[in-house]
Amino acid sequence: MEKRRLLCLAALTAVLPLLVRADDRADFAKWWPSFQAAVVNHDVSAIAKGVKFPLNWENGKIREMKSVDDLKQNFNSYFTAEIQKLIATRKPERYPNGVFNITWKARGNEYSLYFKPGPAGTFVLDGLSEGPP
Repeated sequence: MEKRRLLCLAALTAVLPLLVRADDRADFAKWWPSFQAAVVNHDVSAIAKGVKFPLNWENGKIREMKSVDDLKQNFNSYFTAEIQKLIATRKPERYPNGVFNITWKARGNEYSLYFKPGPAGTFVLDGLSEGPP
């Protein structure tokens, strides 16, 4: 009986991550349009919901987003026309760890915008990185 219970537990442990991954893709697909709309409408409250500041934001001379107020005051510096267009037109890809990202090349660098799982089927903006291609 104990051996059967252990086999059942092992099977559940193997299958559960696959089910969770499928769910987070569906959750992200539901969440993404609301984030896109928040960026289009410059809805700082919606964009910053769940974000832990300071947030890494590497874009040229910018290295971090300090606070919600900083984002509000400098929205177009953080969400440049280029970044807004990418958010409007690209579909983020999922990493194995559950983080979604948009990656692009510009000005001789590679940039990645990250979104991590948040509470109850939501996602949270998790930064922008800049590095060599």
